[in-house]
Amino acid sequence: MNITVMTYNIQHGHIHLSDPGRIDLKETAAVIRDCGADVVGLNEVRGRGDHPDYTAQVEEMAAFLGFHCVFGRSIYVGGNNPYGNAVLSRWPISESKVYHIPDPAQAHRGHRFEHRSILRAAVDLPEGGQLAVFSSHFGLTPEEQRNAVTLASALTAGERLPFVLMGDFNVTPDDPVLAPLDESLTVTHGFLEGQFSHPSHDPKNRIDYIYAAPSVTVLGAEILPVIPSDHRPVLARISF
Repeated sequence: MNITVMTYNIQHGHIHLSDPGRIDLKETAAVIRDCGADVVGLNEVRGRGDHPDYTAQVEEMAAFLGFHCVFGRSIYVGGNNPYGNAVLSRWPISESKVYHIPDPAQAHRGHRFEHRSILRAAVDLPEGGQLAVFSSHFGLTPEEQRNAVTLASALTAGERLPFVLMGDFNVTPDDPVLAPLDESLTVTHGFLEGQFSHPSHDPKNRIDYIYAAPSVTVLGAEILPVIPSDHRPVLARISF
């Protein structure tokens, strides 16, 4: 089966640069609609909370697209305002679970530290079978990133379904922290040489990734030149 997958840090639906501070989830969702993605991992997503800006964002995008969705909370912001990762899918999502990434030692937490997680969702495919989707947003310090890679490696090593692992990993491709993933999983790196994902208006770094199970073939990948968010989305066409 051939499908198109995407990873996208949506910056809570904020409109980057052109109208800073304004949230427009339809503009964000239109990026997904226009590129024809079937399954999407999202980062920096808000859930319904106490603050009026904390709405059920992935549910709103799913309604716009006619997709299925699941939200995975990593933290609460300012009391009872959920924030984390999500998955959107053209096809039903039959199960999901949030795995919390171990926190670094107190002394190794940066001033922008927050609890992080990996969301796993199982998508029911139209031709039968399932695809496991792991979506994550790694932390900013080396210890956070090592902890995230350790958990991601353990989860994917134990996964019985074909899978993709996607997200904003906050490291560049030459960082040795990615070695366990590079060595054990199918990568999209070769298709993305010379392409960058952040910041979207003048990208200088590639910190957003799509990996896949060893049984999955990557047919192509690209970074889309769009800037609703401060990250550009990464798109891959896969076969399994």
